[in-house]
Amino acid sequence: MKRFALSLFIALPIVSIGQTVNGDAEQLSCNCYRLTEAIGNQSGSVWNSSQISLADPFDYTFDVYLGDIPGGADGIAFVLQPISTQVGSNGGGMGYEGISPSLAMSIDTYDNGANDGDIPQDHVAIMSNGSVEHFSADNLAGPEIALVSGNNIEDGQWHVMRVTWDPVTMIINFYMDGSLRTTYTGDIINDIFGGDPNVFWGFTGSTGGLYNQQEFCFSIIPGLSANSDEICAGDSVLFEDDSYSALGVVESWDWDFDNGQTSQNATPGMVQFPDAGTYWVTQTIVDAEGCDASDSLQIVVHPNPVADFSATDVCQGNEMNLMDESSIVSGSVSDWSWNLGNGETDFGSSVSVVYSEAGTYNVTLEVSSAEGCTDSVSSTVTVFENPVAEGAFESNSLDAVFTTGLNNGDEAYWIILDTAYTTLGELNYTFPDSGWYDIQLVVTNANGCMDTADYSIYVEGLPEYDLPNVFTPNGDDFNEWFQPETYAVVEANMHIFNRWGRPVFTYEGAIPQTEYWGWDGTINGGAKAESGTYYYVLDLKGVNGDNFSEQGTVTLLR
Repeated sequence: MKRFALSLFIALPIVSIGQTVNGDAEQLSCNCYRLTEAIGNQSGSVWNSSQISLADPFDYTFDVYLGDIPGGADGIAFVLQPISTQVGSNGGGMGYEGISPSLAMSIDTYDNGANDGDIPQDHVAIMSNGSVEHFSADNLAGPEIALVSGNNIEDGQWHVMRVTWDPVTMIINFYMDGSLRTTYTGDIINDIFGGDPNVFWGFTGSTGGLYNQQEFCFSIIPGLSANSDEICAGDSVLFEDDSYSALGVVESWDWDFDNGQTSQNATPGMVQFPDAGTYWVTQTIVDAEGCDASDSLQIVVHPNPVADFSATDVCQGNEMNLMDESSIVSGSVSDWSWNLGNGETDFGSSVSVVYSEAGTYNVTLEVSSAEGCTDSVSSTVTVFENPVAEGAFESNSLDAVFTTGLNNGDEAYWIILDTAYTTLGELNYTFPDSGWYDIQLVVTNANGCMDTADYSIYVEGLPEYDLPNVFTPNGDDFNEWFQPETYAVVEANMHIFNRWGRPVFTYEGAIPQTEYWGWDGTINGGAKAESGTYYYVLDLKGVNGDNFSEQGTVTLLR
């Protein structure tokens, strides 16, 4: 494309609040400008009306639009220059050619080939003193492909251009869409601007025989941030501001938290959200030029569960079941933590516990939802004391008296031979026979708690005996033996004699635990005795120590 030297725009500049608009440039909105239309041989510039000092760092972000005609021309540049707010040029010089001294961060959309040392792709460079020739000493950095993707920047899309300067390190960086495309390190204050740090800054752009609609916007970026975007009902969110305006400082903030609360502070701090729901928090900022921008972020407030449980009072030593009855309006309860009040903990949805001691226990249940929201509840449970089953008994022969010590409200019963006998304190009972008996005492109190006591007792009846007068040891297994039928008798001495006084049977000692122990009808365990009458002498000793003696006859029949 044909180059043109530096010139002053003939058209009178249009001065916005803080910018001077020259040539074909036009202000489209508070912060957006069109440098050229998609018309040939246009040129425009927009300059900040006040100078800045390069002794201070800067970090500028802009949105740039290079048109939607692939292969169009010519490009735009971010320029620093100390001359005035009305300079610029047209044609292939992208509006800054010939401005000297100057420093330009250019986006070139046309390949001028070997004449300028261009590369075929849309490219960026850092140029000094109004030069567009990349092989010259004024080419400080680049050219580099404009987009890291390598795509044509004339794609009908907006792109983010960022330029930073650090006077300490003397580094100027040039970014496109967040990617560092080229950088230069040098003393630009002295080497380019002759030691004067004060410069105007702005944008220039131009078209020639080829063209594109070329625009830029001073970025106004709301910077609302939150330390969390998901919380539980009743929690608070810390909101902070990191807003940015390329036109200067942000001067006002308007926050709407979508929960009835608002703030005009840059950093509102902690904001509470008492109720569950989805909230869109909106921040609107206004900069020094009166330009505004808004942005929103979503805060999700999860409902808290409502902790609850049920329990049935139990007796000491019995198992108590604690049943979770927690609820939540949406979602589910996923974790449970129990403090059972006796030093034990558990983590099931419903748990069981045995309290060894009677008393009142404070049980606490804490529940959590899947989103980590919690609630807790505490309630007392009662463990009733068990009664003490204590009984005593006395017997006189087969008659026994059972006594029980009871407290007010207690009830008791004795279980004897599988039958229960209720008693309020004393029970009279007659056993059918002497011997050992397993007896159980059951005591319940007014709370339904129970205790048992087991006893094994021996009942001694009065000694008794009975003697037959005939026996028949003939092998028919009936009436085969001569011996007394005894009751409560422990020892026996029995002697049997025939009619001539000779002994045929003798037994002395304890009565054995066998069915038969007496005379079997033999002569001292040998030959069978003949049928007839025999004489006996019997001495018995009872369990109570009483002695019984008897003499008589018995008939043996075969």
